[in-house]
Amino acid sequence: KDQSDNFLKHVKEGDYALIHGDIVYDTYNKEVSLMLKSLELIQENIREDNEPNKRIELHLHTQMSAMDGVSHTKDLIQRAIDWGHEAITITDHAVVQAFPDAMDMGKEIKIIYGVEAYMINDKKEIVNGNLEGRKFDDFVVLDIETTGLSPKNNKITEIGAIKIINGEIAESYSQLINPGVVIPELIVKLTGITDEMVAEKPNISEVLPSFKEFIGDSVLVAHNATFDMGFIRENFKAINVSIDNPVLDTLELSRAVFPRLKSHKLNLIAKHLKVDLLNHHRAVDDALATANILLKILEMVQDKKFQNLSELNTLKSSAEITKGDMYHTIILAKNQSGLKDLYKLISDSHINYFHRKPRMPKSIITKLRKNLLIGSACEAGELYKAIIRNKPSSEINEIVSFYDYLEIQPLGNNEHLIRDGIVKNREELELINRRIYDLGKRHNKLVVATGDVHFLDKEDEIYRRILMSGQKFSDADLQPPLYFRTTSEMLDEFSYLGEEIAEEVVILNTIKINNIIEECIPIPKGTFPPKIEGADEELRTISEEMAINKYGNPLPEIVRTRLERELDSIIKNGYAVMYIIAQKLVSKSIEDGYLVGSRGSVGSSFAATMSGITEVNPLPPHYICAKCKKTEFFVDGSIASGFDLPDKFCPECGELYVKDGQNIPFEVFLGFEGDKEPDIDLNFAGEYQLKAHKYTEHLFGEGK
Repeated sequence: KDQSDNFLKHVKEGDYALIHGDIVYDTYNKEVSLMLKSLELIQENIREDNEPNKRIELHLHTQMSAMDGVSHTKDLIQRAIDWGHEAITITDHAVVQAFPDAMDMGKEIKIIYGVEAYMINDKKEIVNGNLEGRKFDDFVVLDIETTGLSPKNNKITEIGAIKIINGEIAESYSQLINPGVVIPELIVKLTGITDEMVAEKPNISEVLPSFKEFIGDSVLVAHNATFDMGFIRENFKAINVSIDNPVLDTLELSRAVFPRLKSHKLNLIAKHLKVDLLNHHRAVDDALATANILLKILEMVQDKKFQNLSELNTLKSSAEITKGDMYHTIILAKNQSGLKDLYKLISDSHINYFHRKPRMPKSIITKLRKNLLIGSACEAGELYKAIIRNKPSSEINEIVSFYDYLEIQPLGNNEHLIRDGIVKNREELELINRRIYDLGKRHNKLVVATGDVHFLDKEDEIYRRILMSGQKFSDADLQPPLYFRTTSEMLDEFSYLGEEIAEEVVILNTIKINNIIEECIPIPKGTFPPKIEGADEELRTISEEMAINKYGNPLPEIVRTRLERELDSIIKNGYAVMYIIAQKLVSKSIEDGYLVGSRGSVGSSFAATMSGITEVNPLPPHYICAKCKKTEFFVDGSIASGFDLPDKFCPECGELYVKDGQNIPFEVFLGFEGDKEPDIDLNFAGEYQLKAHKYTEHLFGEGK
């Protein structure tokens, strides 16, 4: 014990030490343990930010980003303070639980309050493009097989298409293509297309002219059209041909028509509609199934009497919003009003749009954006994904127009895209960042370099590795360098842009964003109880009437003094409304036939007893005659509880006395000054709780 006490005396949490020992299996604790042989305290090597002009981090996660961020809010903010940064931003995933701790540190540094939202593009249409004059008479349903997911880096191995004229399947197109590269083994297993099957087939540039002739100016249809059209446009672009046909996505159509289905994968929709799907993952077979799905759904919506193709977009409903593509989006509060709007968005996402994660519809963000700044976020953001998916320039320009500023991040953050075959190499990651910068310049949007911080120092990645491993991420041991970077470290990350542009995105533009944002206080000083007109007088009236009914008129001095002292304190500190809310809820529950139990220190408030909130009587132990109201109080401490008093008859009228009083001081509940926030805990019957919630809403108004 002496050794352990000495150890704890000298080694504190947060110390750095050089440790030598053996890793052994502890049979007592049944876990791997370190058997310590030596420990030497060493100096912590803290990085310094020595740049005269310092950056501001605008994308940072604390440990409140569940199972993702690992560093304490105060540690991250303290580091920014130590580095001399002017401000720091909190942007946890879909929550704001870090705000109170951040606010506590706000005296020494400006805190920018924000969130990284999971945005759903509920504005995404079923059919896109120039729809003027388009009817339901001419479709080409297509499907492709590829060597991978990237339109820029992977190749098409097969194109299949079905032409529909006036509701009838009229013609088909099927062509294997030599991709000029070895087909990955995983793709061979998925599609059954081998290198031998395509060895003598034409390459894509030889195929495209005939395919262009087949599709003509028909409306193109695909299931998850974003994928197919990304490849189609990229390959036509290589031969200087543009594809401007309207595009109908049966994935979006299915989501609109069947919002209750858990999944809208092609094979599952085919099964749901009893459509044959033979040789799944072969292009012409998938195209044929998609064509039959389209025809069946169009038949199902005939009652809508649609005349024009564009009217399909009216099918989209709020029921399927939560199941659409999800994009990371940074939302920052510009001012106090913006902070309130941010809270509204977060509440809405958790209550009304939760599907695996709390999601925010783009349309609702748009409605509340006046006092907010919207940033394009990371590689999981809408803009970055659109670039990777090779969406047309018109669509990318539309996406850019939504954001107030654009983000680019260190290349190491996105190296997983190289491993996954989405991009070729770091040079391509550089090109994407350059394109985002150019888009910002063209659209007059600030472009900022952010770290997407998830931990404090580089070596802290091991903690996130453990979190990711616990969630079964296959690449948990390949952690991106999401540490809090100094200004010089960030400048080095973007040196490929040139010194001037690197300074612009790392320092100057982050300062400009900071200057747009006002100081905010997430939790203002003071108390903000709800309001019920006349609550003060109502509480006094209810309490005094019940006291007179129980103890008679005039009230015994000990009763009158205690009640007046409590009521004066409660009303003076603005807590009467809390009592009235509780009183009304308890009264309503009892009226509906459900008893309510009170818990905790509310039993020390005589006003709570006399207003019907609790059955506990905190007065000194006493007898009381229910008939003539005679009382006998025991204030000498000889009796702890009135329930322990012996039975006794009233000497005035002969009635058996009621025994009551638990001798609990009021200060237990509201403190010595009577200004402690009341905490009234009530136990409602399980089956009645929803009714109690609804009645509360009735008292204050829906949504209040």
